[in-house]
Amino acid sequence: MFAGWYAVSLDEKGRVAVPASFRHLLTKNDGGPLYLTPHLADGKPRIQVYPAAKFIQLAEQIEAMDDQDQAELLKDGLIGRAVAVELDGQGRIVLPQWLREEGGLHNGRVAVVGQIGRFDIWDESRYHTRHDNTDPDRLKQALKLIKR
Repeated sequence: MFAGWYAVSLDEKGRVAVPASFRHLLTKNDGGPLYLTPHLADGKPRIQVYPAAKFIQLAEQIEAMDDQDQAELLKDGLIGRAVAVELDGQGRIVLPQWLREEGGLHNGRVAVVGQIGRFDIWDESRYHTRHDNTDPDRLKQALKLIKR
C-alpha cells in the first residue's frame, strides 16, 4: 500500500526519485513498468502513477463497463494518455515534458503522495494549498463512512 507524502526534487531532465518505501513495494509486488497519466478532472492537475498490475486491473474494469460511452471517455482520457516508464538504477522515473506541463509540474520540488493502490505527483506548493484548504467538516463526514 502506498501511504504518506514525500517532498522530492524534479530536475531539469524531468526525473523524480520514487521514495524508497514505494520502490520497495514496487519491486516486491510488481516489478513491471509504471504507468503515468495526467489527472485533470477536478481542476487540480497532477500525475497519477500506477503499478502495472493496478493499471491492467483498471483497464479491465473499463473494458467491462456497460456504458460504452463512458468507457470510451476513460479509454481516451486515462488509458490513451498513459505513458509506461521504468525505474532507473537510482530509483527515478522520467516524466515527459508534455506530462509535466499537463500535471502542473515545474523544475523544483514536487510532492509524491501515496493513494493506496497508486501514488500521485503534485507540484509541492499546489499540494500544500489543497491540503490546507481541505474542509474539516467534509473530512469528518467521510471518516464516518469507514469503520476504524
